[in-house]
Amino acid sequence: MAKEKAPAPKAPEKAPAEEKDKKTVKDVHELSFVAGKGWAVKRQGSDKVIKYFKTKYEATEYIVQVSGNQKTSVVIHLKNGKFQKFDNAIKALSYAKTAKEDE
Repeated sequence: MAKEKAPAPKAPEKAPAEEKDKKTVKDVHELSFVAGKGWAVKRQGSDKVIKYFKTKYEATEYIVQVSGNQKTSVVIHLKNGKFQKFDNAIKALSYAKTAKEDE
């Protein structure tokens, strides 16, 4: 009689919650102020800045365009570090039009 081999153990699958958390981080663009350089646009969770801008409004227009193309959410930080999260780019642009430049 031939012995049957036990099936090789499969690699553990990632929990759906872990994959969802990673996806959420990648689906967000951030706008924040960097002293001495201006307003920075980058992907959340990344250290690499996509582009710097002199004014918050210019940066917001750019982040709206990028997030619209890539279908991502937008997080805009104020100079004091607090932030506002926007579900879509149009809300972010509306906010930027009414916001004070020193925020």
